[in-house]
Amino acid sequence: SYAIERLVEHAATELGVDAAELRRKSFIAKDRFPYRIAAGFEYDCGDFAGVLGKALEAADWDGFPARKEEAKRRGRLRGRGMSTYIEATGAGFAPQDQVELRWQFGEMGGGTLTLYAPTHNHGQGQETSFAQLVTRELGVPLESVRLRTSGPEFYLAGNATGGSRSLLAVGSVLMLAAREMVKKGLSVAAEELEAAQADIEFVAGSYRIKGTDRAISIRSLAQRRAGELDVAYANKFGATFPNGCHIAEVEIDPDTGEAEIASYVACDDAGNIVNRQIVEGQVQGGLMQGAGQVFSELAVYDRESGQLLTGSFMDYAMPRAGLVSGLKLLEHPVPTQLNPLGAKGVGEAGVTGSLPALMNAVADALRPAGVRHFELPATPQRIWQALRAARP
Repeated sequence: SYAIERLVEHAATELGVDAAELRRKSFIAKDRFPYRIAAGFEYDCGDFAGVLGKALEAADWDGFPARKEEAKRRGRLRGRGMSTYIEATGAGFAPQDQVELRWQFGEMGGGTLTLYAPTHNHGQGQETSFAQLVTRELGVPLESVRLRTSGPEFYLAGNATGGSRSLLAVGSVLMLAAREMVKKGLSVAAEELEAAQADIEFVAGSYRIKGTDRAISIRSLAQRRAGELDVAYANKFGATFPNGCHIAEVEIDPDTGEAEIASYVACDDAGNIVNRQIVEGQVQGGLMQGAGQVFSELAVYDRESGQLLTGSFMDYAMPRAGLVSGLKLLEHPVPTQLNPLGAKGVGEAGVTGSLPALMNAVADALRPAGVRHFELPATPQRIWQALRAARP
């Protein structure tokens, strides 16, 4: 994405055309999906022009020349960069994702529903989003659900966390497993309520005889009939294609080479969203990762000995919380039909979009000062040196 989006931006500059319009002309039209590309992938769905349009409006694309001129009066260089990325979520190599749902009750009653899944959580919030998917099917409290992804008491085959696949793949399997539990409970509930199975319905967490007030909750049923509602389920869902448009504006102090992100707009199509707060956190984290790589992170080796000179965080610059400001996060979901959630994944959206958008903005800011070629990282020293070298 970095290489392609830098190239497209460079082409727009060379041709003297608007970078957004050049991309718009190259987009696959919304009514041409599914669309098979030359590399063999088939894009299932998307609205690239819709994503672009929403991002352009939020970024006030047409108002940039005035902002650039105002920055110039303050003695600063202002540049704008864009990226319109697309990526494939990880399909995984295992033939299926296995999950289990088990009820557990202690002496004091209560009742915990434990989700066993093969995909490991290390900060993506799966304890919350997986629980949301299951509880909206079963109608049980969110706090009664826990997630286990490893332990000596179970063994599951499946695909690991990676490639933005956890929610759309394992989340979908867990949701379907919950539906299987509901189906499994119909016959058990019919026995408990002494009614025909055809007369039993499941509503808001309880099995009820249709047209009556006789009912039993799924939690109570699981407690009375220990183990009978537990479910083992397996399925697999393949890759989808999340995409987005990121627009960044950067200001540079030509006297020091310091760069500042003046505004940043990210509009992403991650399909249907289960937990908006988690999605925004994923995008924000990716943006910080991309900004860190663009503006500070650099591994330096001694040319003679090969010794790493940036071997600690005293020498290797890491991104800090204030690096990205003026941030606007937008969504333009186009649900996929390739999994029951309609989700596409969002784990790499922030970094995939931010790397080229930010560097395109830096290059755009430096161009009027005579800098024709510049590559990351855009550290103050490297920017300052490039500006000095470009002077007559």
